[in-house]
Amino acid sequence: MKQGAKANLTGATFEKLVAKILTENSIEYEAQVKYTNLYGSNRCKIDFVVDEVYIECKFQNVSGSVDEKLPFCLLNLEQFEKGMVILGGDHWYTQRGEHIRQCCEQGALSQYKSEVILFEDFVKRIVTTGKII
Repeated sequence: MKQGAKANLTGATFEKLVAKILTENSIEYEAQVKYTNLYGSNRCKIDFVVDEVYIECKFQNVSGSVDEKLPFCLLNLEQFEKGMVILGGDHWYTQRGEHIRQCCEQGALSQYKSEVILFEDFVKRIVTTGKII
């Protein structure tokens, strides 16, 4: 199996895990909701919508293309009132992954209104509060 196919499979598995967490905590959602991206393509789909929060899931175990996709993802989420990117995988705990997260949270990408959150923090929030935000 080629690397791109493996990444898609892993990403789909991560999305299923997020859906399971939402379902287990009685949080209603829509999945794979169509939207138009910043390039004008209307063939795009957002992973989840929960109470008008548009959620993208990004999974990465090793350094790779998701690093470059994250700013594009945040730009696409700007069209919505509320957005969230859930990060899963070992990559986000590496030095590079932590640096990218810090840029999103407080540095170069902090102008975006969407929240970037690690999967484990997302789960803790839901279990503790019963809400995603």
